[in-house]
Amino acid sequence: MQDKLIDDEEIRLALLRGYNILDTAPEEGFDEIARLAGEICGTPIALVSLVEKDRQWFKAVQGLDVTETPIQMSICAHAIQSGDYLEVQDTTNDPRTAANPLVTGDEQIRFYAGALLTSADGVALGTLCVLDRVPRVLTEMQRTTLKILAKQVMRHLELREALGAAEMLRREVDHRVKNSLQALEALIRIQTRSVKTNEAREALEAVQGRLAMVSNLHEALYLSDAGAMVNLSGFLDRVVQTASAQMPQGIHVRHQVEPCKLQSRAASAVGMIVNEAIANAAKYAFEGRDKGAFDITGKIEGESYVLICADDGGPPAAGGVQTIVGTGLGMRIMQAAAQQLGAS
Repeated sequence: MQDKLIDDEEIRLALLRGYNILDTAPEEGFDEIARLAGEICGTPIALVSLVEKDRQWFKAVQGLDVTETPIQMSICAHAIQSGDYLEVQDTTNDPRTAANPLVTGDEQIRFYAGALLTSADGVALGTLCVLDRVPRVLTEMQRTTLKILAKQVMRHLELREALGAAEMLRREVDHRVKNSLQALEALIRIQTRSVKTNEAREALEAVQGRLAMVSNLHEALYLSDAGAMVNLSGFLDRVVQTASAQMPQGIHVRHQVEPCKLQSRAASAVGMIVNEAIANAAKYAFEGRDKGAFDITGKIEGESYVLICADDGGPPAAGGVQTIVGTGLGMRIMQAAAQQLGAS
């Protein structure tokens, strides 16, 4: 097999590598198409084969114990070179395949049929192919079906590429938003140093804390591999680390949160509740005290997720538990966040 399969071989190879599919793990969608192709064509072997310069690599393999072969063993490369569907009914009688190690060696391949995997620009990247160890002839229905399934492989590739591009864009947006929020935090921090009244200082610090919570959310999204889903445990680690800096010296913030995957909007609401609870406790709960604790626990109970923010500050209460219902901005924010979650 010649190194150069088509006139614009470098363009073909660049396009193939642009899909970021080579050497990736098996995926069920591709495996199912290969399996279906083999069943319809009545062959023991079916492959989704992508042809590189020096090798052919199999995204899906049915009936063989290899994931790639050297280009010299690639019958699919002949299909790309021909620019059309290729069917070799007896490989020992075709000069293109008679000396191929797959034909003369242990595999004893005697039949090959491959439908091109063609991009929207008409460039062939590989084939969906079926092979057998005995000569055979496909019916017109089998040939047509193989070509249709090859188009489905390309749709999978294109969808995979589009999702990858969308994920990169999302990560870039989250990264930029996080950086913008951190810059705004820094500006507020500088402004806080110059204000004259405690009331104004407290208001600016509250805004800074809320910005930090949202910044933490975007950092969690940027680092996540789960798209718009956030691991609540890791996210709250960041929220607590930032917000607990508001606590008076000697007050310990402890948290034990079971992992739970949440949509980013829901995670934002939970983060807002925790941030406001810590901020309110720091402001009101521990006045005149040099010791205390604020505990955050999250756990799954049946079909619900129970989140508890509790401190041991404030005046003693009958039964050892004191519940304070406030009417300030922090409490209103927590109530609104709970409503957004559909929580009670």
